[in-house]
Amino acid sequence: MILIVDDDEAMAENCSMFLESQGFEVTVACSGDEALGRIRHTAPELLISDYEMPGMTGVQLSERLRSDPDTARLPILLMSGCLRSEIGGANSVDGFLRKPFLAENLLIEVRKLLLGLSSTPYKYIKD
Repeated sequence: MILIVDDDEAMAENCSMFLESQGFEVTVACSGDEALGRIRHTAPELLISDYEMPGMTGVQLSERLRSDPDTARLPILLMSGCLRSEIGGANSVDGFLRKPFLAENLLIEVRKLLLGLSSTPYKYIKD
């Protein structure tokens, strides 16, 4: 299962519908806090999160997940209209998509991360 976290309902719905059309099971949360609650009950295989959300950014969410041994290895894909270099702490994620993006690029990143391949030269997870 893939968990999409985005306060932009249209973006979350578009990503969800596309990934479901590709055979993935998807659930959506509209905030970092809601995502943390869902993760405890659903154990997703991948988290896709927007960067800019009220209350908790996608980077703050990823850092909380990395600090918990139960979720430290959860692959995380961050989406943002900002450049990756403009986002502090973006090293706590495994992949990055700059908005707007093509659906095909989302699919490529999802498949890479589910296969355990990071799109970053440095992976935050420590063995």
